[in-house]
Amino acid sequence: MTQTLYLKYRPQKISELDLVSVREMLGKMLESKKLPHAWLFSGPRGTGKTSAARILAKVINDDDLILDSPDVIEIDAASNRGIDEIRELRDKIKLAPMRAKFKVYIVDEVHMLTTEAANALLKTLEEPPVHAVFVLCTTDPEKLPETVVSRCTRIQFKRPVIAEIMAKLQLIVKSEKFKISDADLGLVAKAAKGSFRDAIKILEQAILSEKPMAEVLGMLESAEPAKFIKLLRDEDTKGALEFINKMIEEGVSPRSFIERCVEELREQLLETMDKSILPMIESLEKAYERSKTSAVPQLPLEIFVIENTQNTQRTGSLLVRSADHPKKDPVKHGSGKGKYKLEDVQVKWPEILKAVKPMNHSVEALLRSTRPVEFDGDTLTLEVFYKFHKDKLETDKCRQIVEAAVGGVFGTDPARLLLSLGEKRQPVKEDEDIVRIAEEIFK
Repeated sequence: MTQTLYLKYRPQKISELDLVSVREMLGKMLESKKLPHAWLFSGPRGTGKTSAARILAKVINDDDLILDSPDVIEIDAASNRGIDEIRELRDKIKLAPMRAKFKVYIVDEVHMLTTEAANALLKTLEEPPVHAVFVLCTTDPEKLPETVVSRCTRIQFKRPVIAEIMAKLQLIVKSEKFKISDADLGLVAKAAKGSFRDAIKILEQAILSEKPMAEVLGMLESAEPAKFIKLLRDEDTKGALEFINKMIEEGVSPRSFIERCVEELREQLLETMDKSILPMIESLEKAYERSKTSAVPQLPLEIFVIENTQNTQRTGSLLVRSADHPKKDPVKHGSGKGKYKLEDVQVKWPEILKAVKPMNHSVEALLRSTRPVEFDGDTLTLEVFYKFHKDKLETDKCRQIVEAAVGGVFGTDPARLLLSLGEKRQPVKEDEDIVRIAEEIFK
C-alpha cells in the first residue's frame, strides 16, 4: 500500500463527495452563472469540508490540475491565526492569478483566527477583488463573528449516517479487492462515530495489522475515553499516565484520542448540564493545540493529566484559611447543632458556594447541581442527581472543602456532609445559566 487509503480515495469530483446532501446542494449551486465570492463550509471533523473546498477550486477554474498551481492557497488558521498573516494575505490578494481564472483561498479551521485577524479578513470579504474566491472551513462556526458568516454562502456538512459511511467503505473494499464482510464494515462505520476519515483509518489499520476486525476494534476500545475520564475524576495520576503509555504502545494517535475525549465530555455536558465539565474540555483543547508542535506526541496529554489530577493538593492549606476566616455571622467556633435549620442553609447557599469557589472551582460547580435537603446546624445533607457527582463529592478532599466552607459561613466548626442520590431531574429555572453556556459552546 504505497498511499494511504484516505488520500487515495479522497473525492476528486462533486459526484464523488461522500455526503449526499452536500453533493446535491453544491452541485446545484455550481450550475448558477453567478457564483459567490465567499463560502463557509461548516460541520464535524472528518466529513469532507477541505476535500469539497479543493473540488470547488477545480470546478470554478475548469482545471483539474489547478491545485498544483500558486493560485490555490491553503491556510491553516490554527497555525496562522494572527493579524500579520491576514494582512499579508490582503496584500497578495490584489495580485492577479498567474494561470487560473480565480485565486482561491482555502482557510481551514477559520474560527481559530484572533479577533483582530477575523476583522481584517472581514474587510477583504466586504470588498474582494473580482479574481478572488474564499472558502472558509470550520468545525465551530459559532466562534466566528456574525459579520464574517453573513458575508458567506454557507454549506452545512452534517454528521453522516451509518449507511453513508458504509457506502464509502464498500467502495474502497471493492476497488482494493479486500475480503471484508459487510458485518465487519458495519462495525467500523459505527466505531468511526460520524467521521469518514476515522472510518477509513480504522479500515486501513485492520488491513495492515492483518488482525481480525474484532481485535482491532478491541484495541481502540481499550483506549476508551470514558475509562480515561474516570481515572481523571478519581485523581488517579499514575493510572491515567499508564493508560496513555499503553495506548501509545498499541499505536493509537494522541490527537485522535483527545478528539474522542472532547466528544465524550461534550455528550456528558449536554446530558447533565454540569458546568464542572467545562474546565476539563478547555484543558483538553489546549493539549490538542500543543500536540501539533510537540516533539513528543503524547507529552501534552501527559501534562494535561498531571494538571487535572493534582490541582487540589493544596486543599489542606485552603481549608485552614477558610476555617480561620469565617465569611459572616461572627458566632464563636463550636458546634452549631440546634442553632440553625434547613431554611438557614438555603438562605446562605450562595455564600457557601462563594466560599467554596476559591478553594476549588470544580467542587463549586458540582454543588450547583445539588440541593440542600436537611440541616441541623451540624450535619448537612445534600441531594445529588448523578452518581459520578456523588462519588466525586464523597472523596475526602471534596467533602472537606464543603464542610469547611459551611462552617466558615456559619462561624462554627466544619459541618458534617452527607449525600443522598436522588432521581435525575430535568433542567429547571436555576439551570438556565448552565444550559446557556452549553448552547454557546456546542450548538
